[in-house]
Amino acid sequence: MLRKLFSHSFLYAIGPQIPKLANILVLPITTQYLTAVDYGIYGTLLAYSGLLSGLKMLGFDLLLVNSFFKKNNWLGYWGRYLLGLYIYSMFFSILYVGVLYFFMPTQVGSNTWYVIGLMVIPPTFFNIVSVFGGRYFQLTQKPQYVASITAFVGVLTIVLNLYTIAFLKLGYLGWFISSAIGAGAGFLLYAYPLFVKVKLKPIFSTNVKFWKKSLSVALPTIPHQYSTFLLNSSDRMVMNQLNTPIGQIGIYSVAYVFGGYMEVFGNAIGMAVGPIVTKLYSNKNEESEKKVKTLIYFLQMAFILTCSLVSLWAKELIHVLIRKEELTVAYSVSIIIIMGYSYRPLYWASVNKLFFYEQTNKLWRISFVAGVLNVALNIIFIPIYGIFAAGLTTLISLMYLGASPFFLKEYRVLGNQKFYPIYWMIAISILTIMIYIFRDIDVLFKSIISLILTLVFIIYFFKVRVELGKINIQLQ
Repeated sequence: MLRKLFSHSFLYAIGPQIPKLANILVLPITTQYLTAVDYGIYGTLLAYSGLLSGLKMLGFDLLLVNSFFKKNNWLGYWGRYLLGLYIYSMFFSILYVGVLYFFMPTQVGSNTWYVIGLMVIPPTFFNIVSVFGGRYFQLTQKPQYVASITAFVGVLTIVLNLYTIAFLKLGYLGWFISSAIGAGAGFLLYAYPLFVKVKLKPIFSTNVKFWKKSLSVALPTIPHQYSTFLLNSSDRMVMNQLNTPIGQIGIYSVAYVFGGYMEVFGNAIGMAVGPIVTKLYSNKNEESEKKVKTLIYFLQMAFILTCSLVSLWAKELIHVLIRKEELTVAYSVSIIIIMGYSYRPLYWASVNKLFFYEQTNKLWRISFVAGVLNVALNIIFIPIYGIFAAGLTTLISLMYLGASPFFLKEYRVLGNQKFYPIYWMIAISILTIMIYIFRDIDVLFKSIISLILTLVFIIYFFKVRVELGKINIQLQ
């Protein structure tokens, strides 16, 4: 199981996530031609784009997963969802254009409509098919196919970033051009296997009962999905509304780049873990529950180790990858943001169970409240403490997101193993404080600390490897 988990996670990381990970390879070159203002414009626009992120798929992603596992005619369900989403996307694009136009930074100037087109066309025409294709290959455990389809997208994105930023010197425009072309390529590469081989067909349905039932499950997840924006991007929107200098927003965006990579890492693991955890929960027995706990504990330890090591070496990493001095000061804030993403495995344990039992109508209490908490704290503390406050409020909100689902009544009544989320959050908090204190110590001492942390994890691994080996399931 571990070999499959790691191989699938790796393939998910280099597959759908290649466009994001590829930026690491070109950062030492492209950052020479980028300024804090470029990062500020890009980060601000992504923040306002995220304002509508929860509405792009209407929560139908959950319906894709549940229909695949629970319905014999899942392909028919997917066909109805596909056409329904495309019809909806036409109306969504009008709202999207309006929001981008109204909040466009003044520094964009005459490029306004060019940028709007680059940002609106992909979610309207391309991304739906890519989501369906990615979900199909994930649920059928074919990560190799996902990686092969999107490898071209990654290479194309690398080349375009280099060409548009380093050679054409288009600044922030290079990112939007590369992303739009990459999204179009991904659409083409997913469309063929999905429509020709799998034979997915758009199906027009006016069955009111069908749509009412589907939307009653999907729509309650929108506040939950919307929390991604509130947690990841709203801080830059708040900064913009509080008239924070665009350069400071740019420095914070640089700091969040490394937090974003940890999110990519988490998404990659999550795509591999999700079907395994869901399948174990579907067995509805105590033995499977214990296996979930064993797997989640192992992953939680691995995430804490990874985030701790990246945070500890953030200063050195940024100085290697960022070749402009005005941007390297971001490393202090990046430490706090990176540690925030170590909560992910605990979150999977609780939320995947709530998703499987379709207990989505109360999930907004967790994710949306975490997002609102982040926004509220940002509004209060950013005017006082600047971008450091934004990083700290993100950490607090993410830890709330990781721990709070376990205290929902809907979760507690399902008969669960104890995961002790509060203790895990305390451990993450203590490690964050220690790493922040040691952020500027000598490389030799950082190496010693890294070795100690790694040895602790190795000892733990050998202690649980037999139990991990017993987790062996087959998906359809």
